Amino acid sequence: MSRVALQTLIERSFRNMKAVHPAVKDKIHLLLIKCYRDGINVQISSGYRSNSEQQRIYNQGRTTAGSVVTNAKPGQSVHNYGLAVDYFLTNWEGTQATWTVNKDWRSVAEFGKALRFNWGGDWKNFRDYAHLELTGGLSWRDLKAGRRPKDIILNAGPPQEGHSGYDTYRLQLSLRNIGYNLEADGFFGLATDSVLKKFQREHGLEVDGLYGMDSKRKMKEVMDCNSVAGQKPKGELTVVRDNNEPSDWAKKDWEEAKENGYFIGKRPKENMTREEVAVVVNRLRQNFLTLIEENKKEIRDLREEIDRLSD
Repeated sequence: MSRVALQTLIERSFRNMKAVHPAVKDKIHLLLIKCYRDGINVQISSGYRSNSEQQRIYNQGRTTAGSVVTNAKPGQSVHNYGLAVDYFLTNWEGTQATWTVNKDWRSVAEFGKALRFNWGGDWKNFRDYAHLELTGGLSWRDLKAGRRPKDIILNAGPPQEGHSGYDTYRLQLSLRNIGYNLEADGFFGLATDSVLKKFQREHGLEVDGLYGMDSKRKMKEVMDCNSVAGQKPKGELTVVRDNNEPSDWAKKDWEEAKENGYFIGKRPKENMTREEVAVVVNRLRQNFLTLIEENKKEIRDLREEIDRLSD
């Protein structure tokens, strides 16, 4: 059988998410696309829950048939505030759900965390491997008290630096389609900010780095002109990768890895061969051994100092 269509996974997920916060929907849209392009079929099983739905779930195994599935009463789940989703993987055809927390499952979680979600699999007391929440570290108690995550986390306002998700991805594709050299990864970093400001400057717009109505209107005009001129737009659902440059969200970790000697600093997005993995593992091993020896020396020096003071 053929692989389930990406659009099918998106439609199922949007239907199951219900009335989640727009930023959650926007980021999950990009996550579904990115994971699909990486060979992973992801589907969202739930999103927003009303208090009455939460009460019904809480009653299960207590006052109604079934087993207990949650300890959260109405108002005690992040789902009740539209800031959380649960996900699972499917088989290749999209006909069966799989709940094995494997490498693919964790890859979804890692990309979710890059999009500013917190992953339930990182929790210490109760690990919820299917759970992603966009709370900026706030608890359900904070949300119940009326607090909300920072605007930058919730993509407040027009697309701008710090945002991430499908809207940013579409902006990047539009800039690429009219001739700018830009990676379309869905993360509005310094590169996207610089290119958008260049577009604004070249078209007599306010150079503010905000993809507002004026910029959108001008972008449509330019793209329409290109279409009339016969220029073909690039594929919409392709996450464009420049293998020689790390994504904005990974730059800090990539630079640190280079400084520690784990990589030579080239092709950050290329897949690794087994021999390259062996090199990295051995470099890590040498660094750990060096660190251990340094700690041993510090411990010996400390013991000698304690013995000297005790005499």
